[in-house]
Amino acid sequence: MSLSVSLLSRPHPSVIHIFHILSAERKYRWVERRGGVGGWTAYKPLEFSNRHVEMERHCVLLLLLSTLVYCSLGQGGDLSLPASLSVSPDRSQFFEYESVSLSCEVQGNSARWRVVRNTERGILSECNTDWGKQQGSSCIVSLIPSDSGVYWCVSGSGEHSNAVNITVHAGAVILESPALPVTGGDSVTLRCRYQGTSSNLTAVFYKDGSLIRTETTGEMTIPAVSKSDEGLYKCTNSEGESPESWMTVTDLSLPASLIVSPDRSQFFEYESVSLSCEVQGNSAGWRVVRNTTRGILSECNTDWGKQQGSSCIVSLILSDSGVYWCESGSGEHSNAVNITVHAAGPTPIPSPAVPVLSMSLPRLLCSLLVGSPYLLVTIILLVKYCRSRAQGETRVPRKTHQDQLGDHVEEE
Repeated sequence: MSLSVSLLSRPHPSVIHIFHILSAERKYRWVERRGGVGGWTAYKPLEFSNRHVEMERHCVLLLLLSTLVYCSLGQGGDLSLPASLSVSPDRSQFFEYESVSLSCEVQGNSARWRVVRNTERGILSECNTDWGKQQGSSCIVSLIPSDSGVYWCVSGSGEHSNAVNITVHAGAVILESPALPVTGGDSVTLRCRYQGTSSNLTAVFYKDGSLIRTETTGEMTIPAVSKSDEGLYKCTNSEGESPESWMTVTDLSLPASLIVSPDRSQFFEYESVSLSCEVQGNSAGWRVVRNTTRGILSECNTDWGKQQGSSCIVSLILSDSGVYWCESGSGEHSNAVNITVHAAGPTPIPSPAVPVLSMSLPRLLCSLLVGSPYLLVTIILLVKYCRSRAQGETRVPRKTHQDQLGDHVEEE
């Protein structure tokens, strides 16, 4: 059987291509019917076979399969940290000669993860070298004052966990506050602990240098913490004063975010850093504030920093070391960032000031595997399109009796 369709002019190659896909079980070619005027050169036939159809079907199936795998992996990546440093007991301050257990909590095999630290003296090292003792997956440390510093987990491929500040105090009083971030809405208890006795003494608690309240039991409970409770805490009693510790409150719906540029937590003296508050909406009511290691709470453009538009530019000196965050007129807070300024000496560790998103090597390879078919199919379709366009650009002489000529589709 022969099917003949008469057209006034030769269809565009894209039309042929669509017609061909819809008619997957047949093979077509477009030819020009020679008319009353002799000497016309026929178009070069555009032939499509079942081989092309099968290739296109395979491309579509490959795209669908890749999309399914991509969605099953949670859109191709994990936005959470690959590991978490666990501190037991969960405190940021310890007395000299107390012990602490540090372990890396990893989903899967934790064998390639290790605990590392950067002390206040700027010495970077890992557990089981000149400090700590590895016991299974934990690092046990008998603390002395030189152990004060920042601790975190690191993998063989360079991935990092959260970082925790630990302070070892040689004095008589410490503040027992959580070393790890607390979740908004949870109950948190702060204890003012005296080393010489187990009985609780009357204690006075301070936040960001301001008096909060006095507790005869020696402990203060916050029933439901919120972002406004985040800050630098300390306590005093009749036996002395504790060091200060920062308590972090996690809130998934932060109203603002503090951006540090360059994104580092350590700087040399006389370097500059730009601090800005990113707010959804109007940022006019937000300002950058800080609490230095000397306990001085102030905001940008007073005795430090220079306001330039929505950013605070700081030419750093040693006394600028401290905790920085954004604050609104109504008391709302952003995330907090620790910034340390070093004098000339060993190169500071270029650790990011703002938490980063990590992706493990297996997940990265899996994401590349999922994305490869999209790239392959795109290349195939582009090649097919360019070939079809090149074949369709054959110039045809002007016909004088066009009403007597036509094109036919012949089925083979």
